Amino acid sequence: MIPIVFINCSLFPFLAWILSGRKVYETRTRDTLRALVGCRVMLAETGRGGRPVVRCSCVIDHSITCDSGAFRALRRLHMVPARSAYDWQPSTRKKVLYRLIDVQPVSPFPVPEGVRHGRVWMEYTGGENK
Repeated sequence: MIPIVFINCSLFPFLAWILSGRKVYETRTRDTLRALVGCRVMLAETGRGGRPVVRCSCVIDHSITCDSGAFRALRRLHMVPARSAYDWQPSTRKKVLYRLIDVQPVSPFPVPEGVRHGRVWMEYTGGENK
C-alpha cells in the first residue's frame, strides 16, 4: 500500500513550493496524517479541476503541534500566506505541521482508484493507473 496525500493547490502552488524545497512543512488543522509519520507517501495536486495528479513522493519525518505564535514564527517553512484562507483563523485551535523530507519528483500521473480516507489521503494498492 502506498499512501497518497492530497494537497489543495487551488489558491496557491503549494506542491510546486514543496518540489522546489521552499515549503518543508505541510499544515493541517487536525492530526489527520498521524498514521503516515515515518512513511514515504506520494503527494497529489488537487483543486485545479479534473482528477488529482500525483507529482512527487516524500517522507513525512515528524509532526509538531503549533499555537498561533509558533505558526507565525514558522511561516517561512510552511509557506501559508498571511491572511489567506489557510492562515490561522479566529476559530483555529491548533495547527499540525508535518515535516516533508527526501522529496522526489515522479512522472505525473492521475490518482488511481483506492481506499479513500476522506479528502485527506488514500491508500493506493499499486494496480493499473486509470
